[in-house]
Amino acid sequence: MKKRIGVHEVWPIQAILNGVKGIHDKWLLFAPDCEPFYAGVSTNSSFRKVPTAQRGLALAIESGKPSLVFVPNRQLASVVSLARDLTLRSPVVLVVEDHPVLAPQLLPRECAKLADLAIIEPCDSTEVSFCTNAAALFSVSTNKPIVLLMHHGLLASAASEEQFEDSILQPRTPNVETSTPLHLGRRLELNRQRTLPSPGEQVEVGFVTVGGSDLSLKYLVSELQLLGRVPMLNIRLVHPIDAVPVERLLARCRHVVVLEPRPGEIEQEIISIAQSMRREGREVASIWGKELPPSNPEQLPVHVPVNSIHPSVVARLTQHLLHEVSPSANISEQLQQGYSLVDLEPKKRSSFGTNGALELLREMALRVLCTSDSTKRIVLDGKIKKDGDGETILVETWGENRFLEDGINVIRDAVLQKETRIILLWRNFEIGNALLTLIDAVLPTKNDDGKHVIEVTIDQGEEVDNAIELASTREGVSVIIVKDGEEPRFDLQRLEHVTRTIDKIGFRQQHAIVIPMEQLTPVRIVPFDPWKSKNTTTAMPLETSISTRWLKPEYRRWRISLRPILERVEVTRSKPPVRVVLNSSVGLTPPKVIHGSASSWRVHIAGSRGDQPGVVGGILINAGIEMGYEIRVQCNNRFVGPGRRAWSQLLFTRKQNANAYKPLLGSIPWGEADVLLGWDREEVIRSLDHEGSLRIGSRDRTYAVVNADPLEHQSELIDDNGNTTSLDIDFLEQSCKSDSINIQGFASLARYRFHNERLGDVVQLGVAFQLGYIPVTVDAINVAVLKAEHTGFARSIEAFEFGRQIAGDSQPTRKAKEESQFDLERLEKRCVRDLIKEGRRGISKSIVVSRLLRQCRQSLPGLYESIDGRQSAIDLINGIRRCMLWGGEEVAIRYVTLLCQVYIVDSAENRRALTRNVILPLAEAILIREPIYLARLARSPEIVRRIRKRLNVQNSRGDVLKRRFLSRIRLRLWNWSLQIDLRTSDWSSFVVTTVGIFFPSRWRGHRRDRAVRELLVHAVTSAVNSKEQYDVWVEKFELLNQLALDSKMHSTSIDEIQQIIQS
Repeated sequence: MKKRIGVHEVWPIQAILNGVKGIHDKWLLFAPDCEPFYAGVSTNSSFRKVPTAQRGLALAIESGKPSLVFVPNRQLASVVSLARDLTLRSPVVLVVEDHPVLAPQLLPRECAKLADLAIIEPCDSTEVSFCTNAAALFSVSTNKPIVLLMHHGLLASAASEEQFEDSILQPRTPNVETSTPLHLGRRLELNRQRTLPSPGEQVEVGFVTVGGSDLSLKYLVSELQLLGRVPMLNIRLVHPIDAVPVERLLARCRHVVVLEPRPGEIEQEIISIAQSMRREGREVASIWGKELPPSNPEQLPVHVPVNSIHPSVVARLTQHLLHEVSPSANISEQLQQGYSLVDLEPKKRSSFGTNGALELLREMALRVLCTSDSTKRIVLDGKIKKDGDGETILVETWGENRFLEDGINVIRDAVLQKETRIILLWRNFEIGNALLTLIDAVLPTKNDDGKHVIEVTIDQGEEVDNAIELASTREGVSVIIVKDGEEPRFDLQRLEHVTRTIDKIGFRQQHAIVIPMEQLTPVRIVPFDPWKSKNTTTAMPLETSISTRWLKPEYRRWRISLRPILERVEVTRSKPPVRVVLNSSVGLTPPKVIHGSASSWRVHIAGSRGDQPGVVGGILINAGIEMGYEIRVQCNNRFVGPGRRAWSQLLFTRKQNANAYKPLLGSIPWGEADVLLGWDREEVIRSLDHEGSLRIGSRDRTYAVVNADPLEHQSELIDDNGNTTSLDIDFLEQSCKSDSINIQGFASLARYRFHNERLGDVVQLGVAFQLGYIPVTVDAINVAVLKAEHTGFARSIEAFEFGRQIAGDSQPTRKAKEESQFDLERLEKRCVRDLIKEGRRGISKSIVVSRLLRQCRQSLPGLYESIDGRQSAIDLINGIRRCMLWGGEEVAIRYVTLLCQVYIVDSAENRRALTRNVILPLAEAILIREPIYLARLARSPEIVRRIRKRLNVQNSRGDVLKRRFLSRIRLRLWNWSLQIDLRTSDWSSFVVTTVGIFFPSRWRGHRRDRAVRELLVHAVTSAVNSKEQYDVWVEKFELLNQLALDSKMHSTSIDEIQQIIQS
């Protein structure tokens, strides 16, 4: 008796490696570095990476050893041309990907048939090992390469399988009399015939199935209770095709339908056999494949789309044919009915890699060239984007690989033409500076013409814009080489490496964020998201220049300006950061499982972290194995973001009897998902799209736990009108159970708690489990989570437990104690203490601040009595501290004096509304944002403390915080200009602060800012002197206060502010 070792999930690549061991123990593996094979075979000790699959086949032939060559869909033609008429010394199996959706124009079966290569095609993941063993046996017998055709969906599927000690097939040698492919195919029973009518009997319809369509049809026949009534012939030996079973089926049916991934390929073979039967005078069935007979004879035949092998698609294509088999079955009523229309159509997936980079470069080129007022004609990649009567500007976008093949010749030809041509070239990370050297060698330059080859980084958007604008003014060819930045955005390999490292240790060792200075300057301390970049463009940039208005116009040809652009903060961690939050009062109890008595359970995971099936899918599979379930998995391993794949679908069911006929499908039929775990918003929309291919949701069946936050490198959702929208509960209610939808910002929760949004999917799983949506026990899923942590997904246990805790908590976003409470006395003491630490000069400042704070306590007591007043008091304290930074004692005293005057004329009945609305806009107006103030602010303990708190930097944990500043100096002399970007540590801010001591205050800032300051001071004085217009001034300052709260006081034009005051 075989000894049972255990149960594990089997993926096709591993099944292929297990299958060939039945012929030889050692096999060489060859695969190019691309999807879908590389990730599955690259860890094998016998693997060798090759540039192309054709090169792999050549090396396999040279080695003279048993070899597996993995052939991506797009490289099939070159491999087949080499494999034609080969005679081998050792077996070679060509594992060929078939992707009908991505490449419908390719015909892999037809291509291999013309090369006279035998083709074996498995139907599901449980057959891969057997079919691979058969392919290796074919190659040994025929001394020729054999094609093992793997549908793209099959490569992304898996099944649970019991493992025994001798489960690996024993090596065997074929007999001489069974050396032909047809004989071997019959001996191994590759083709399977089911429910064949008796001789002389004819039934209405029979089916020929190829690949995944066989499993779908079997499932459909089983669900409709038509077992034993529908003849089916499953062809796994696709070439050479065995005519005998086909002839039997054609003679005993009136209609024969060929179901295959690429309609028409096998149908032609069946038609050829039927024509031979007709020539012999035999009666033959009508054959359908590309088209199916209509339900109404007066209508046209039904066209069959490519890749129509999903069970729900097969059901709707064949329901009227199966109705002829059993008219009383009411087949159409047993199918899932139509869904409500989904208003929010899913946009196309975000592009990454070279295509995504080129798409962004096109947008940048059009924004720069088409928004100008010139009459130039713009042509982008051969398409006219802007018509005009002026000069024509030709813009081309090139990827690196395509440029290495054809780009050099294009440049040589373009140099000979008198035209303005801009070539935007995306450079990958690996090639280095070789590309720049190559272009310099073929592109001539003149001493007086400047450099026509520029290299910039995609992160420096302003430099890219300037390079495009400069190139548009030159005649000739200009090449702009654009590369990825330090933080990769488009390089898939670097993105995968970064995310894999984060998953392995559970946190970012080096977390770098860029903080625009505009985010640090507001007086009201508004929490900023360190993970979300803000594209803020002020009407008056924070730029200081030396005015030349006092010079005569003919001498105003020089300009010097300084602009502090941003601050880059880098946190280096050696231990995983965790934010200690207030404890929840909710205890953890074992959940009440909702689907515990169901015969099967299906889950759709929209957006998975890591390779198929993702960390959440892996946890569920291992938990299901612990529970003893039979499991099927279907995935879509498409790259949709850094370290994220499209989706995974799982089926849990009871252990099947060995003689059970009902097949198990990993794919979810339409509307039959029990649970939706939506991590990626875009994938959630696709899964529920009524016009899409998934359609997993049902109002009566589907429970949903969905993340509402955007993920890393993910754009905003756009509706049909082009407006920004969000994923809300109203949208989910159209396809899910309305009373069971749990939609939260799980990514935000993970960022706040773990400083790593990638743990949010496991947090989401913990919530779903605690709500009872996952039919496993606590022990089983804890074992599975522990396995996930040991396989490269660190901190999964913490995230899962955190998810369980917040499942029943009404306040999942509990904050740390110091962030949830404001202590005015503590804030005042901190202001004074920070100044004392600055030394002798700071001590004198602290005395002034302490006196001013006491004056405010005594003169403005009403601010400390209400909640709104306390918030205003906080603004007041911050305003005093900032005024001391800007101009010292004089400015701070002026600020407090004006507020005390306002308070005197204010009304207690109105809860001091005038004073509360004056505090913030007056402070913003006084605090002109110029380099000296910004340098002092950047070095202040207030900003340092705020950054450390938001990034959870702890010295005791070994965290190291580094700050770098970027400032831009521009010098223009006549037609010559110089721009210098200084990236420095905090010494630059120290130098500016020191120089600022000797700089007169009346010269600081832009003329517009100084005018706004005087305008607000005059408005406050007018409000104090006109008590009879109290209500009017309250309304005016409410509008000004709202401008300050929205951080628009420094970007609103002075005319608008003046209009508010004078209205």
